Amino acid sequence: MEYPFRCTPGSLFRAVTTPLGLRGWFADNVVVSGTRYDFFWNKSMQTARLVHYKRNAYVRYQWEDSGEHYLEMRIAHQELTGDILLTVVDFAEEDERDGCKELWDTLIEKLKRAIGCPKK
Repeated sequence: MEYPFRCTPGSLFRAVTTPLGLRGWFADNVVVSGTRYDFFWNKSMQTARLVHYKRNAYVRYQWEDSGEHYLEMRIAHQELTGDILLTVVDFAEEDERDGCKELWDTLIEKLKRAIGCPKK
């Protein structure tokens, strides 16, 4: 899924990689120890490892206990519009795709408010 942003790549990268940034839109709480990220929602917790990243460009979290599933977010500059484009790669079963898309649409709106992106 791709989402346009009007912000700096650095502010978006901090929001998708730091505990404070992730708490602002993605999870209720995030605890980081080295490359281990513990994400908390209500009474549930999921752990991921930060397996790849390039500052201001992309991040990939490998979910523990989820086989090959990972969450990847890529940041790119759109020359024509001047927007920053966030590409999200997430995994969902075929029958869960619409719900997953709706969840990400909601999370991205929350992310935009959290980092102060102006509305288009």
